[in-house]
Amino acid sequence: MRRILCVLSALSFAVIISGYVINSNVRAEEINAAEKTTAKDIVCGMDVNKDKALKADHDGKTYYFCSKHCEETFKKDPSKYLKK
Repeated sequence: MRRILCVLSALSFAVIISGYVINSNVRAEEINAAEKTTAKDIVCGMDVNKDKALKADHDGKTYYFCSKHCEETFKKDPSKYLKK
């Protein structure tokens, strides 16, 4: 009986650990997907969705903004924000 309890305990532990590893991998994939669809507003530092954000190109690179204010602020003096 004791041997059966030890085996069941070991199996339960293995199931719990494997579930944790699977969940960790899923979470890492979610983070990677979010990084591909989000960008940081270079003016205020806010994370924005690339599909919905305002955009401006400067020197061949696209920058994303949370608001018209941030976009216009960047366009007035891009070098100020590219130094950061």
